[in-house]
Amino acid sequence: MLTATQRIRVEWAHCDPAGIIFNPHYYRWMDSGTHALLQAAGFDLIGEIRRDKLFRGFPLVASNMNFRRPLYFGDVTTCSSRVERFGNTSFVVAHEFRRGDQDEPVASGSEVRVWGYVDADDPEKLKARAMPEEVRAMLSVDGSVDVSV
Repeated sequence: MLTATQRIRVEWAHCDPAGIIFNPHYYRWMDSGTHALLQAAGFDLIGEIRRDKLFRGFPLVASNMNFRRPLYFGDVTTCSSRVERFGNTSFVVAHEFRRGDQDEPVASGSEVRVWGYVDADDPEKLKARAMPEEVRAMLSVDGSVDVSV
């Protein structure tokens, strides 16, 4: 499976007063990793939303995290994101965080996403549909892409 990797420097704004990472930032970085993964695979989210007025992206329906070691102000972490498995209308993205130079695992998590569309019968609701086969194929290639800015 394709893996998108991004390096993230832990800034003071990511930390509590003791300079230790405030864990909810991992969830933001996982979301960023998922979007970067699809973009690296060649999927144009904004273009697809403009093309298909009912498409709403890939909403998050579940997530979890496991914390092994804390990160501190000034640390650099690497987040590696890849699709772990495909369902009928959902897909699971696995994320692994490692401390920069030491390649030490610090946390891991996953997100369950669905391929979301506006329900034609009720525009207030979203409805999951099968992910297009071409997108599955783009995410299924072997390789790794560094998406760090």
